[in-house]
Amino acid sequence: MIKLVGVLSMPSYVATCKCGKTFRYLSTISKRNEPTECDCGLMANRDVEAELAPGPMIKLVTENERWSVSMGVPVSQIAKFKKLYPGSTYDSKGRLLIKNRKDKLRQCKDRDMYEIS
Repeated sequence: MIKLVGVLSMPSYVATCKCGKTFRYLSTISKRNEPTECDCGLMANRDVEAELAPGPMIKLVTENERWSVSMGVPVSQIAKFKKLYPGSTYDSKGRLLIKNRKDKLRQCKDRDMYEIS
């Protein structure tokens, strides 16, 4: 069985938080301008300028730490998956910490998942 990572069913946008983090998030078009929750717990606003800026967002998304929903697990199974994949870090919502692109590819390989570009 092939598991796929990175298949988006809705558009992604960029938000910037008061804490200084800039990150991508998924939203329906009708709700794209509503604030979204940052990892720090504050609400972040959509940053259209960052979305339109050439280049820097690619590095931001691939080389910065981020939380993966697609490789996350149900909260009730966090302990089980920490044993199954030693060194993995999950947040209280079950999202997997991805440290950078190299780490993402390793995490995918460990889970028999493949990135689609």
